[in-house]
Amino acid sequence: MNVPAEFLARVTAVLETDAVTPDTRFRETPDWCSLKAFGLLVMLENDYQARLTVDDFRAVKTVGGLFAVVDLLSFAAGLFEAPPGSLTLATAYQSLPAWDSVMHLRLVMEFEKCYGVSIPLDQIPGLRTLGAFLALLAP
Repeated sequence: MNVPAEFLARVTAVLETDAVTPDTRFRETPDWCSLKAFGLLVMLENDYQARLTVDDFRAVKTVGGLFAVVDLLSFAAGLFEAPPGSLTLATAYQSLPAWDSVMHLRLVMEFEKCYGVSIPLDQIPGLRTLGAFLALLAP
């Protein structure tokens, strides 16, 4: 996944470091602290309408992983025609009026096309949250 330079610059500023790459493990940057974690959460929500719970945030390891969350939530909001910022990784199948069985199959197909992955048919019923889709992108 290509992480835009603008996103990298914003993360670099929040972390108060010289530079980051998609592979940067942000918790290993100099002077990592809870204030920087809070800053990243605020940046994600305010600048990208990506709301992460603390548990979701803990599961993300790299700057590229943070962008994957932002990108997935934006992708899903567009597909579901949902307001930006209204979805989280916990958003589940049938929790939105638009996410019915037909939209679930469309989500799978569009996800495969957008992210260049192939989802085996037997895994489709188990994809019950946006977080489950994100897990398919993890290295």
